[in-house]
Amino acid sequence: MITLVLSGMVLGYTWLLGTGCSGEPVRATVVAAPDIKEPLSVLARAWERDEPSVGGRCIGVEIKEKSSSDVANKLTSWNTVTDGPRPHVWIPDSSVWIQMAESSEASAAMIPDKTPPVAASPTVIAMPKPMAEALGWQTDGTPVDLEPSWPNLLKLAESSSWADFDSPEWGDIKLGMSNPRNSTAGMHALLSLTDIDRNGNVDSDELDNVIRLKQVLSESPTDTDAILQELSQMTAEDDLNGYVSAFPALERDVWRYNNYMQNGVELTAVYPADGSIDADHPVAVLQNVEWTDETYQEIGWRFASFITSDAGRAVLLDAAFRDGTRRTGGDALNDTAGLTPQIDESQRGPVLPTAVTGTMAAWQALSRPANVLVVVDTSESMGAPVLHNGEEVTRLEAVRRELSDALGLFGSQANVGLWEYSTASYYDSPDYIELVPISKFDSAQEDAINYAAQQMVPGGGSALYDTAAAAYERLLNNYNDEAGAANLVVIISDGGNEDDNGGFGLADLESHLDSLSSVDRNKKASIVTIGFGSDIDEDALTTIAEATQGRFFEAEWNDQLKPQLLNALFNAV
Repeated sequence: MITLVLSGMVLGYTWLLGTGCSGEPVRATVVAAPDIKEPLSVLARAWERDEPSVGGRCIGVEIKEKSSSDVANKLTSWNTVTDGPRPHVWIPDSSVWIQMAESSEASAAMIPDKTPPVAASPTVIAMPKPMAEALGWQTDGTPVDLEPSWPNLLKLAESSSWADFDSPEWGDIKLGMSNPRNSTAGMHALLSLTDIDRNGNVDSDELDNVIRLKQVLSESPTDTDAILQELSQMTAEDDLNGYVSAFPALERDVWRYNNYMQNGVELTAVYPADGSIDADHPVAVLQNVEWTDETYQEIGWRFASFITSDAGRAVLLDAAFRDGTRRTGGDALNDTAGLTPQIDESQRGPVLPTAVTGTMAAWQALSRPANVLVVVDTSESMGAPVLHNGEEVTRLEAVRRELSDALGLFGSQANVGLWEYSTASYYDSPDYIELVPISKFDSAQEDAINYAAQQMVPGGGSALYDTAAAAYERLLNNYNDEAGAANLVVIISDGGNEDDNGGFGLADLESHLDSLSSVDRNKKASIVTIGFGSDIDEDALTTIAEATQGRFFEAEWNDQLKPQLLNALFNAV
């Protein structure tokens, strides 16, 4: 009998070795990121040849391939028809996808506390070799005046051109970026660019880098594989004229290109001097779901132990991964031009889940058409004092400041409007006021919304139900039918419904919202609600949101307001 030890964690599983097994193997489904699927399949076959068993019954694993972003989004809504077999084990290519999944309470319950990494591939700045040499960013350790990093590269793209580096024929310094919502390399680069101080958090000033990045990105191609494919067709430096100068990639992408795709222009992996986030391929043996049990969990941990053994490590190193130490690569990396076998730069520490969510939301805001009506509670309780960045202000002022920051992340593809609601609005008026109609979010619209927000004054009660009904109807009448557009009413409230003037009850409102949405089922519009403070009516705010397939977000404390506001605006549906 032996005890399984994995990454310093003792897993209380023991088993008999070398005794053989019988029967058709019980196989756990391992859903893995595409880049590691093949070596895992090799290891799965090798493991089964050793006849591992549980209680005398043969066991094994079946490796399935699925993008990490897909799994993170579908863990709690898995469809076996469209998504394939349900996973007993999930191996994404980055721990950040684990964090993204854990932003959902239901998904978080499925993921164990320990998700040990099994193979690493650092995120690098991929550049055509002549361009890296022009900057002095070679892989041979040559000292340079400007340290290689994503922030420095962003500055170069904003204020320099290749003429400043004696290569005017290449034109501007252009950055490429795969969509960080489904690209691990893109997401890692974006987080490195925003978390500049490496404290794991991202403040509003750091989020501004998302806007700066979007302004300098090359319009095409924007996908890493597409960039690599086009580069593989370039046979001379002159082909680089006006082409993408740098883009995020995993070290293994550069290895694959230089070994299997490259026809002419060699690619160089530039290792950021301020550290990088690794694609660390963590193992998550799923729990608390009806399709798994102790047997499948033991199979998962047993297979994890095998792939981190010397035999498993050898296969992964041969496939151009690094082991958990990340410092030294195997022969596959040592023999590939453009790579640095020995990495001196450190791995970046983990980024807080709220920072990941906020950064992704900011990117989404700048990438996705949006049609948003923001509705702010201005009832008397919004005059209560709170601390905002060390300053005592009213709840309404805190909302006003955070809303201004969040709206600043919208691009010109958005339409935005602003309402306020309170029973003290005007005598004999409705319980809500349209301050700024929904319109294209250009600089004039942004100024109008910020000015109107400054004029809001707390007073009266909260006419939540009537306002929700009217706002949803207004949004449907101003619907944006562009592909992928988000049509949202965002209600910010610190209480519930306090309207003494009649109108909707909660049950009537729920029925009314359903009837509005059923008029045209092609219009996918939602209400998302944010409860700010400790006195919110969570049941009412949740009911209103769910009646339109939206979500409720709670911000009990002031420091939760911004991330939840970002969630509500950009990541709610």
